Amino acid sequence: MEPTVLVTGAASGIGDATARLFDRRGWRVYATDLDADEVDAGDVSFSLDVTKQGDANKAVDRIADDTRRLDCIVNNAGDPLAGAVETIDVEDARDQFDVNLHGPHRLVRSALPYMREQGDGTIVNMSSVLGRVSLPGVGTYCASKSAVEALSDALRVEVAPFGVDVVLVEPGGVETGFEEGVEESLDTDEPYAELHDRLKERANDLMSGTLASSPEDVAETVVEAAEADDPDARYTVGPASKPLVASGYLPSKVRDMALRRLF
Repeated sequence: MEPTVLVTGAASGIGDATARLFDRRGWRVYATDLDADEVDAGDVSFSLDVTKQGDANKAVDRIADDTRRLDCIVNNAGDPLAGAVETIDVEDARDQFDVNLHGPHRLVRSALPYMREQGDGTIVNMSSVLGRVSLPGVGTYCASKSAVEALSDALRVEVAPFGVDVVLVEPGGVETGFEEGVEESLDTDEPYAELHDRLKERANDLMSGTLASSPEDVAETVVEAAEADDPDARYTVGPASKPLVASGYLPSKVRDMALRRLF
């Protein structure tokens, strides 16, 4: 029987590329997004709002009814809200966490009973190098991805006895149009106008310049992890990822000084 995967946020970018690659590798792909009409990849596509536990339950139950198994879930749906911490409304930050952190948590809660019963499975949580190091102007986004990292680290140990693997994929900059979402959420008014202008420049450098990876690069990593017998806990992707992660080991004063020069 062909292995089965559920991909969230599959309408574009990394999710679309991941669903297409799984399909080419012989998986049965359930590709989901908030608007199912925007999803072109996968064997089956349907709407899934990751902020609703009922949607998560229905999605997983549907797959189990169709195939009697669920081999992998890829928690890719994300909210790119950006801006200086003071400028971000707490309700907006809560919404961001609801997608970036609680969304994966909901799918995990829905999928684990099936994976535990079948004795195997892989949970791939799409994080970011910004879950390892925080940058100015994207504080709440970094916080949400740091939370995904912490959740995944705990979960990985908890479910290992059941034969379930938990993997974090940590891209650097990726050519997905994500920077457009960052720019749209930025307030260009004082007192952070200069910071936000610099953030736009840095986002373009990371996500559309020579440091950027393609969505297909990330998809290759996701599928590699899903097909591995003993996957790594973390996979970084792209030329920007390793130096950004390494910067997290610098003394705080040194790192802060470097970031003030960049931003």
